[in-house]
Amino acid sequence: MRRYVLALAFGLAAAAAHAEGAAPPACDPARIGARELADCLRTASEKSERELAGALDAALKSIDAKPKMLATRKARWKRFLNDSQTQWSSWRDEECQDLAPLEQAGAPGDPRAACLIERNQRRAADLKARYP
Repeated sequence: MRRYVLALAFGLAAAAAHAEGAAPPACDPARIGARELADCLRTASEKSERELAGALDAALKSIDAKPKMLATRKARWKRFLNDSQTQWSSWRDEECQDLAPLEQAGAPGDPRAACLIERNQRRAADLKARYP
């Protein structure tokens, strides 16, 4: 049941993301050439990975900072969060490596990179909202 709920939530997020368009605003293929677009997407992808890692680290630290909670419970919570992140990363990779190129065939730029950027930004925002 838990996996079904996770899959449903990921599916809804993917549908919303697909409706918005995949390329980051700074990487507009109508404004820049192919080489600049590739560089822009690579830079934005690296930045989104760093932001996601920072959001996860901050979430784990916020769990550690919970007062009046047993260390064993904190450790369990952090393990579950890490497990969830691993599952999310697997889903993101399949979405972006397998589906995005097919869904956006013929679109300018690299749909894989644009997908990774968008998914990472959404996940980082979600973690920041849930673990302020």
